[in-house]
Amino acid sequence: MIQFVAGIVRRRLELQAAASSGYASAVAALPRRRDAADPEIAIPPGMLEALIAAELVRPRARPALEAHYCVAMPAMLAAQLRRAGGPEEKLFAARVELRRTPRLRAGLEALFALVSRAGLQCAEALGAATPEELVEGRSLGEIYTRCHFGRSMPMLYAYPGDLTGDRDPLSFIDARYVGPLVHELSHFHAREVPAPANLHEALAAWIGSEAWPAQVWPEPGAEDALPGGAYFAAVGGWIARACGEAEVLRVQAGWKLVDLHRDQHLAADFQRRLVLPLLEGAPAAQAQWNAALDEVPWQELPAWRDAPDATDRKLALRAERGLQVRAVRSGLSFRCERQTPPGALRLDKERCELTAPWPGLDAVGAPPVFPFPPALCR
Repeated sequence: MIQFVAGIVRRRLELQAAASSGYASAVAALPRRRDAADPEIAIPPGMLEALIAAELVRPRARPALEAHYCVAMPAMLAAQLRRAGGPEEKLFAARVELRRTPRLRAGLEALFALVSRAGLQCAEALGAATPEELVEGRSLGEIYTRCHFGRSMPMLYAYPGDLTGDRDPLSFIDARYVGPLVHELSHFHAREVPAPANLHEALAAWIGSEAWPAQVWPEPGAEDALPGGAYFAAVGGWIARACGEAEVLRVQAGWKLVDLHRDQHLAADFQRRLVLPLLEGAPAAQAQWNAALDEVPWQELPAWRDAPDATDRKLALRAERGLQVRAVRSGLSFRCERQTPPGALRLDKERCELTAPWPGLDAVGAPPVFPFPPALCR
């Protein structure tokens, strides 16, 4: 066991060193570099643990994971922060002014207010006490590198295919990057983040969309809705339903699995069949867990018996709106568009699912079905 733990610690250090080396090599290889401070490169908590877990489960995936997260991603970040003479410099070197970016001001003020209402300190959770402290006098690159993923991963929707055209950088930021930036900030600053990583992502999607609904319900003329974001936000919303909207800003859990554990008998049976075998050395089997959860009827879960509340109604609205937003490909980028489904939405009260008759998945693979609050299916 000591050797096993020592191996994990060693691998953590190796991955961090590889990411730092990947970024430095990419900066050195740029044909032209702009003068800007480099962040202290580090794979963030949560992602680092997920990479190590993935390597343990599938050792053959180790080279591909390291190539992506320690070479390709830091290299794209290096291009965003240090490449000179191109669209990256124009965007990421732009000094952000809240008086000239009203949508960004509104999004940040809403996020900071949401964090404050949950009893958290904005300076600790968001890296600044106020939106002005976070933004004023800083470039977009400096702001992004203070986010959870900003020290090893490139900013979402700022890849080369997203930066075509000649646009005023502050107008572009206000139209395109409010949603992505509010989302990145919604990961918060934490040494021990919610686990597993997909739940951390779901919480960020829910928190961000609570502060800035345009992340999942596109505003007319804006471009900052997140393709596929509504599905992550729906998962985060179900965690909020189980734990409370204020508490969910600092806790994480599952979905059906959370509600199952509100019933002592169901929780004990689930532990006997699926958790104890893992503790005794049985191999992990995600398909088995998924099948076991699918077998549990919603009608047997506490959520079915709960009185409908405001969170249920918000979840229902998210589902209805999510099915009226489709991700589409635009050149080498993706955009979200409000679209009217080719038929009426259908609620399956037994499966607690709301479906739209779209012909298939959208451009990022999002399916035309959303979970629906059981309390509203009775």
